[in-house]
Amino acid sequence: MKLKTVKKSIFKILKIILPLGIGVYLTWYFYSNLSPEGKAGIPKAFASANYFWVFLALVTAWLGHMSRAYRWQFLMEPLGYKPKLVNLYHSTMIGYVLNFTIPRSGEIGRPGFLSKKENLPFDKVFGTVVAERIIDVIMLLGITFGTSLLVGNEVIEGFTKTDGETGNSYLLYAIVGLVLLGGIALIVSKKIRGFFIEKLKGMLEGVKTIFTMKKRMAFIFHTLFIWFTYILMMWLMALSLDGMESIGIKELMVSFVVGAAAIAITPGGIGLYPLFITAALVYFGYNEELASSFTILSWVVTTAFLVVLGVASLFAIDVKFNVMDAENELPKTTK
Repeated sequence: MKLKTVKKSIFKILKIILPLGIGVYLTWYFYSNLSPEGKAGIPKAFASANYFWVFLALVTAWLGHMSRAYRWQFLMEPLGYKPKLVNLYHSTMIGYVLNFTIPRSGEIGRPGFLSKKENLPFDKVFGTVVAERIIDVIMLLGITFGTSLLVGNEVIEGFTKTDGETGNSYLLYAIVGLVLLGGIALIVSKKIRGFFIEKLKGMLEGVKTIFTMKKRMAFIFHTLFIWFTYILMMWLMALSLDGMESIGIKELMVSFVVGAAAIAITPGGIGLYPLFITAALVYFGYNEELASSFTILSWVVTTAFLVVLGVASLFAIDVKFNVMDAENELPKTTK
């Protein structure tokens, strides 16, 4: 029994350490490949940045996060739920912090904290998060498509390719293997099958709120506003550094798209974010020192801001989880 507990603990630790380890390696790789001028430019950027623009960028970021929390309400209403905005906000910020540990774990943690705080069914709340993500993926694809029309699709692809093609293949094999194991478990165990079907129904009910919500125009407005704040935040950060204030729409949009790709691949974009965006800016004619300084400044400031707000929300929402909760939800079966 103890051995089983130890194995579970090791697995949980590895799920956190491995993604972070990859991110740390990429950060080291990025920094070690900078020229001496590029390395020297990073502390200069923090010392010489105009923090008025940095402050405006962080305010813009916070407005986007608040808008995301408020938008979440529109997906809850068709389900008959009216969670408090403050709990929606704290759950959203906690989700961002969790994404810095295990990639995309915030998508589970966010509804988990809200459902626990508001005493709501997790599966339905999770379904609303899935619905959100569907909309956000559509938005990102639209922005990427528009950017590719400006600069050409091959330009964006050139900045987001890494040497990890084999690793990506192994990841694909691992996903396929997990899906197969999950399928076998569903076939063999009635208890697991019943639990899965029950949760899937609840999740689909949450996803359907996209089509049944009453305040669709307000939802669309907040969606556009959220993504506008993301782009505006990057532009304001550029204004904080001499030499970056003249950044054009092409450079800005390509940097945003490749930065979003980096955040999707590694926890919080650690390692890849400066790697991708620096490559993009250098391509457009910026010198390496300025490009690397800007990306490091942007990533460190925005990441620290998210971590501070997220940790504050963890204390503010005051939710404690019981490790037996998931097991207690399993449907009882008769022999």
